[in-house]
Amino acid sequence: MKKVVEDFDEKTPSKADHWVQNLKCGDSVNVYHIETVNDLNQFIGYAKRINNKYGDVYFRGQTSLYNGKMIPSLYRGQERLDSITEKYNRRINKVVKSKGFKGYDRAIFEPLIQHYGIKTPYIDLVDNVWVALWFALHEAQTKIINSHEYVYYYDSKAKFSYIVLMLSDATKGKEEKPGVYVGEKTTLIDLRKSTSSVFLRPHAQHAYMIKKNEECPGDYSDLIVGIAQIPTSKGLSWLGCNEFLSLKSLFPACHFDSGYEHFLRYYPEENRGTVKAYGSIQILTD
Repeated sequence: MKKVVEDFDEKTPSKADHWVQNLKCGDSVNVYHIETVNDLNQFIGYAKRINNKYGDVYFRGQTSLYNGKMIPSLYRGQERLDSITEKYNRRINKVVKSKGFKGYDRAIFEPLIQHYGIKTPYIDLVDNVWVALWFALHEAQTKIINSHEYVYYYDSKAKFSYIVLMLSDATKGKEEKPGVYVGEKTTLIDLRKSTSSVFLRPHAQHAYMIKKNEECPGDYSDLIVGIAQIPTSKGLSWLGCNEFLSLKSLFPACHFDSGYEHFLRYYPEENRGTVKAYGSIQILTD
């Protein structure tokens, strides 16, 4: 159960126009044009309020709506989801038994490594609108060289940026272990509770990860309950020059993020083809 935001047009002093986006799951959702900080805060608050009987609403920033798709990184561009899942499971099971990772809980290890560049069946979420806005306003370019992806972030050139609101039924009352919440349909990981702060990046990003409780969860668009469209120029002006919302804060160098250093040192390095399919511990460049 969920409630999609359908009647936000008259909720604020500044009329929020909308258009309709069809989703891959077969549903549709109104995309509301937001031009003020107050309207954005109210939009998020309204979505949370009308869904309070069904779960908790989190958000993610995107530079595009990708034609209504919400596909986790592991499955993008893939057709045989069962085959890629089987190969992925073998890889992850091997890694958690290898030097440097013995004793890691896979339920936490998977969402953690996605934050450093490995492709998984999880989707990134946050509970901080300003972090979501930063990701909505910044694009990434990657280049694979040998066994690593090198990533460059820059201000989005798109006219509009998007904050997508998603519902999880894995609420705080369903905590199976610290930071791990399991609902009927989804599993939610609060990486700030489930992982040590030596892994600084997820703590800096207020990171959550969500996974549908299916064997091959190829699309998450059915979890979407609202979308805000923001003029990119306005969004960039809202963020300003806050050091908390800078690249060096959200993606701390391994000098400060010792967990990142550990991954760079011990996560298995692969050839270019494998990196393209499964990702790598990414290296940020400017």
